[in-house]
Amino acid sequence: MKPLKALIVEDEINNAELLKHFVTKYCPEIELVGTCHNKEEAITAIPELKPQLLFLDIVLEEDNAFDLLREIDSSNMHIIFITAFDEYALKAFRFNAADYLLKPLQIEELVEAVKRILQRQANKEFIQKNTLETMERNYKNHKVVTVSNIDKVSFLKSEEILYCKSSGRYTEFYLQDKRKLIASKSLGEYENELDKELFFRIHKSFIVNLNYITHINKKAGNYCELNNGSSLPISRRRMEGLLYFLKKM
Repeated sequence: MKPLKALIVEDEINNAELLKHFVTKYCPEIELVGTCHNKEEAITAIPELKPQLLFLDIVLEEDNAFDLLREIDSSNMHIIFITAFDEYALKAFRFNAADYLLKPLQIEELVEAVKRILQRQANKEFIQKNTLETMERNYKNHKVVTVSNIDKVSFLKSEEILYCKSSGRYTEFYLQDKRKLIASKSLGEYENELDKELFFRIHKSFIVNLNYITHINKKAGNYCELNNGSSLPISRRRMEGLLYFLKKM
């Protein structure tokens, strides 16, 4: 596994230098790509440096770590909070903290936290590699869709899927057997992967399996009705394309 790129976000210069020394000396698997001393510096640096790991102090001058996390996309980053305050621990884990270390920083705790993250990253890369290989095999047949999240990877046949719904950075899959699966990829990504002869994006938030549309309802706005009773909105600009594909089936 390649070294994990990490960024230190710490407003106290002495603490930042000490952490940098500890990481460089005791965590050789980590490549430090920079240090930021406030929220503004971090907001600029993170998209440019693309760290996989943040060493993040809670208090950042006039701001705090949670203000920063609300303004960046941290979904693909591991976060280790390092702070003198233990009362923020619960809130930190709501922001998907990988670990929460208290100052004064203990080398053993830092090393153990980094080891856990490296193992998590290795597992993630293994899943991604195998998922990609499986997708490439199945793409040729246009039969199977890979639905992956933090807990597991599911493989769905196209005919199992009624429709997909956008949920922020995630996608919800609604299935014929009434199950719902959540995937940690956006609807836009699935739009490129799903068989375009079977699936159509009817709305910015919905992709539908054309085989399961039973009616187009124009009375109360544009809606398509599915064979399970679901009613999904159709955006005005997508109606013509939908009708074209339905006529081809």
